[in-house]
Amino acid sequence: MKYANQKGFTLIEMLVGSAVFVVIALAAYQAFSVLMATTLYTRIKVSATELANERFEIIRNLPYSDVGIVGGLPVGKIVRVQNITRDNYSFTVQTTIRSVDDPFDGTIGGSPNDTSPADYKLVDLDITCSSCKNFSTLSFTTLIAPHALETASTNGALYMRVIDSSGIAVPSASFHIVNTHTSPATVIDETTDNTGWVKIIDAPPGTNVYNISATKSGYTTDQTYPIGGAAGANPVKPDATVVTKQVTQTSFAIDRTSSLTINTVNSSCVALPSIGFSLTGTKLIGTNVFKYPTHNFTTDSAGNYSLPSLEWDTYSALLTSASYDLAGTTPLPTFGINPNESKNLQLIAVPHLNRALLVSVKTSAGVTIDGATVRLQKSGFDQTQTTNSGSCATPGQVFWNGLTNGTYTLTVTKTGYQTNTIASYSVSSTWQNLNVTLTP
Repeated sequence: MKYANQKGFTLIEMLVGSAVFVVIALAAYQAFSVLMATTLYTRIKVSATELANERFEIIRNLPYSDVGIVGGLPVGKIVRVQNITRDNYSFTVQTTIRSVDDPFDGTIGGSPNDTSPADYKLVDLDITCSSCKNFSTLSFTTLIAPHALETASTNGALYMRVIDSSGIAVPSASFHIVNTHTSPATVIDETTDNTGWVKIIDAPPGTNVYNISATKSGYTTDQTYPIGGAAGANPVKPDATVVTKQVTQTSFAIDRTSSLTINTVNSSCVALPSIGFSLTGTKLIGTNVFKYPTHNFTTDSAGNYSLPSLEWDTYSALLTSASYDLAGTTPLPTFGINPNESKNLQLIAVPHLNRALLVSVKTSAGVTIDGATVRLQKSGFDQTQTTNSGSCATPGQVFWNGLTNGTYTLTVTKTGYQTNTIASYSVSSTWQNLNVTLTP
């Protein structure tokens, strides 16, 4: 009883007080951290700005003919990428210089035609600091004009554009341009503007001397090819030619990459492991030269195989395992992949037996037709099957194996469509695929 009137803090009050103190302390610490980070960022930004002004002053004091990139266009004495330390910060400075054809006095190839299209030069500096926390790239731009009057140019212009599969401009795509016929070799890395263009003014002329590739992160690649190189003697898109006082325009088509997952199963749709198959594209980079030539693969122990980063194209799949025949696919063995698509392809494999024939029935638009009647006959043989009637789905397809070598008559019918008859179809290979089109 003698302690009843003494005052003090209970345990709960102590805990509440400690919690309040921690909250206030954390808030103060976070505010201090933000203030210090802002101060540090401002200091780094000031150092980068001073560095940019320094680089601009050096460029402005060069002879106009030297304002250019070593091994680039316009040719000059400035190194494109430099690592420079200022105030104990390590900066990377990327310099881009472009000749500008100002429309004030006409443009090259325009009306009026400007025979001296390199009116002045645009200088861009991109400064980064990889070791600096939360530092965003700083960009600076200035114009450099010649002191004297222009003279007629002996060079041309190279205009390049990047579009996607729908013909829409692709901004921020990367161009890599190489001309080994100049001394030193010309190497240019440029980025497309918001309209997908990169325009190189005052480019030295030459026939099939500019090797150009265009790409973007997550996108496919399109490029030119040297004559006699990877695309053969007749490339679809040969290395670019620049003609004196003329504009060379070329376009490149890239789009988002896609993925393909392949599953191999038996006729009951049960996974079949370790089955070899091939995949071939149809896009050409030269006469009889495919951009995606035949590649061979083997499914894993679960009957699966994944192919990332495929280009949009039309592909054909075949089995390469000699012990199996391809009895059907979902979708058809020849199928299209769209940009930015994740597609699944199922291959049905059955044990090989003599001659095999896979018949695919579709409309002129490529849509598979289920429920079509397919009759295959010759002397001593007459069988009829219905498309997509097996226990494992094969849209628009029927399959025979164990056939003998010879000439067969194939008749395909479907209510609402005209009958299609192939009177003399030769079965001679171990496996064949026949596409039949029905017309309403």
